[in-house]
Amino acid sequence: MDWTLAIDRQREALLRMVAALLVMAGGGEAMPRHVRTGVWRVLRPAEAAFRRLIVVVKVVFKIEARVRVSRAAPLIPRVSGGAVARIPAFALFDARKSFKARSSVKGRKPVPRIRFFDEVQVFEPVVVISPDDEVSAAHLMRRLRALNAALANVPKQARRLARWEAKRLVTRAETGKYIAPMRPGKPPGHRDRGRHPVDFALKECHEMALYALHDPP
Repeated sequence: MDWTLAIDRQREALLRMVAALLVMAGGGEAMPRHVRTGVWRVLRPAEAAFRRLIVVVKVVFKIEARVRVSRAAPLIPRVSGGAVARIPAFALFDARKSFKARSSVKGRKPVPRIRFFDEVQVFEPVVVISPDDEVSAAHLMRRLRALNAALANVPKQARRLARWEAKRLVTRAETGKYIAPMRPGKPPGHRDRGRHPVDFALKECHEMALYALHDPP
């Protein structure tokens, strides 16, 4: 397999999708509910696909790192030149699955309805949720900008992953626990009948990562 060609192809596909999401989101901290839902439906699988692409780059190009010794904080604090909006770091690890038992009963629990003649009944107004309502999108925009910035330099993200894995190997020796970047089973955002380009990108990146991990070049 031509790993360089396969990695570049998936990266370019993800870059196109993220560029379309940025145009769709508009860059504001608030957007209509249906727009935010549409962006989330593409952003989650795109993030999962890129995490697997980072794993492929790290394994294929044999990127390793050592745990750095923590340094003491400087006595004199550094003064920044001005307030600059900081782009958050891309999340390198999948969200862990929750195995808590879910209740099969939705809505309010059944309770006896007892009314008295002298009771004053107060009816709350029914809130109608519209897809055109303006909702907050600050968290979504932070994750979208983080993914866009990380796609600009994949080797840097692979080195970040190597450093995190080196740290977690040290923690594993102390606690016996280790968390891999890819969670077992289907990746986040996976849809069995997905027909969006991001669904195909996620499938390809997931298969590439599994192949690279089980049969490293």
